[in-house]
Amino acid sequence: MFGNRRFLLVLTTILILLVWVAADIRKDCRKETKVSWAALKRMKAGDFEQKDEKLKCYLKCFMTKNGILDRNAEIDVQRALRHLPPSLQDSSKKLFNECKSVPGTDHCDKAFEIVKCYVKHHPEILRSVPFL
Repeated sequence: MFGNRRFLLVLTTILILLVWVAADIRKDCRKETKVSWAALKRMKAGDFEQKDEKLKCYLKCFMTKNGILDRNAEIDVQRALRHLPPSLQDSSKKLFNECKSVPGTDHCDKAFEIVKCYVKHHPEILRSVPFL
């Protein structure tokens, strides 16, 4: 009985830390890129026609700090899949492999284009992944 309680305590602590770290990453990337709340909200609503360089760099920062992109803006498909709800993981593997080859003018633009490519096929991701 005591072992189960200890396990639950450890699991709860880990989950709280993961949420806290993710919130810190978003905050750090907002501060680092100086992206506007308006641009983030438009993206969250599905507006990927923005030409906002700060938004593009925010996505690069967010994805890099979460281990999804490396320093060369190349996507780690397995790590990216871990950030998705289980219901989207199977269909997303092929899609990430397609989206990782989209061209970008720089690393920020590449991150933006990868997200844009993915959201085009799975717009529901905007409701389940906390970008803001």
